[in-house]
Amino acid sequence: MTGASSGVGTAAIQVARRIGAIPLATTRTEAKRQRLLALGAEDVIVSGESGAEGVAKEVGRLTGGRGVEVIFDAIGGPGFRPLAGALAPGGSLVVYGWLDPGPAELPWNWPLTIHAYANMALTGTADGRRRSAAFLDAGLTDGGFRPVVGEVFEGLDSIRDAHRLMESNAHTGKIVVRI
Repeated sequence: MTGASSGVGTAAIQVARRIGAIPLATTRTEAKRQRLLALGAEDVIVSGESGAEGVAKEVGRLTGGRGVEVIFDAIGGPGFRPLAGALAPGGSLVVYGWLDPGPAELPWNWPLTIHAYANMALTGTADGRRRSAAFLDAGLTDGGFRPVVGEVFEGLDSIRDAHRLMESNAHTGKIVVRI
């Protein structure tokens, strides 16, 4: 998964572990590796300057050339196509964000499925809401899901500081502003 140190990324690591998947996480800097491993990532790929091409190459090495079944991508943009190259045949790429606003070239010739994350697919029906709530409640109750808070800021006057932290990408987890 890309953007693994974000609030969504840290939750995705926990969800992957709960359903029996083996989460491989990516981050741009070495500074977050140990924190992501402690949260349950099986391995952490530090992309640095290599970007999606480097991530795809490292996934190939870690999986013995097989690739991964699912990629959970927060970034999109030009790295979308090379990242898809890290999928196993028949794998799925789930896009849940577009942190890179550049154009994304779609991979037309690979045997893969692309999904755009849509909350309503999970919560659009009474049964979907019930199942989602039961899954989340179970994980919170037994401790399998532990929300990760990067930093808490006090009051609306701290919004600028919270935003600076977000832009710096130095945090892991959610940034909370308590009002």
